[in-house]
Amino acid sequence: MCFQTFMKILTGILSIVFLILGIALMIVGFILQFGKDVLVKYLEAYTNELNEYLKAAGAQFNVSDYIGYLPSITGNVPVVFIVMGAVMAVVGIIGLVAICKENKCALTIYIIILAVLIVGQLTLVIVYYAARDTFSARAREYMQQTIDTKYTGYNNTNMETVLWNVFHMSLSCCGINNGSDFLSSTTWPRYVNYSGKYYDSVAYPLTCCKLTNWTACLNTNHTDAAYSNWNIGCYNLIDRVVQINIVYAALGTAAVLLLQVLILDFSVHLCRKAGEKDI
Repeated sequence: MCFQTFMKILTGILSIVFLILGIALMIVGFILQFGKDVLVKYLEAYTNELNEYLKAAGAQFNVSDYIGYLPSITGNVPVVFIVMGAVMAVVGIIGLVAICKENKCALTIYIIILAVLIVGQLTLVIVYYAARDTFSARAREYMQQTIDTKYTGYNNTNMETVLWNVFHMSLSCCGINNGSDFLSSTTWPRYVNYSGKYYDSVAYPLTCCKLTNWTACLNTNHTDAAYSNWNIGCYNLIDRVVQINIVYAALGTAAVLLLQVLILDFSVHLCRKAGEKDI
């Protein structure tokens, strides 16, 4: 009896944690999808610094304005977060009701839902790591398409151009593998008006210059590595940041899976006890 009470309390606590995690995931999803003002405030220090660089270069736009494009950049990720969070919250509520009532039918439904969630999450993890090279190849292909058909220079404001310029300046890199990725671009004008001087036949985008001296970079046409990042690709730097975050995401997923397994195990015990009561 004492052990059953302990399991009931512990399973209830774990269900509450699961509910809280679900609500937190929903909040993150809603912020990414609809919370432009929240993101602008959170990223204010970083965007102000970047805007200073852009202003010094003569660019006439505000990076903060483009945070509104975040839903387009992140695709369906916020929606996935919202749906996953909602599912976790609902499962947590079902679990709490089932545990408090000690109803065998409700506990059985709860156990089935938890089992499906665990299998689904494990499947997603396996698919990601099994198809990681495919995802990487498609990402490179898409990035090259944006360079070839969307990139229009340092002082233009379409989303793809702004993103590339932000990558170049914030990561000190150029292109996917290096600046030569821009040689196939059909939309990038190879001239620059900078600080009152016209530069023709520019080898690589102005934002591939190191921020310390854009004038020297243009005067040497990116041939001096002291002034240009043309030989440093952005993809590996972006991928490194992504992989670091994936490690944290994997640890978080492992913790959630462990939580689900514990809840599942305790729920099975409670379900058995509830069944014995019904006999």
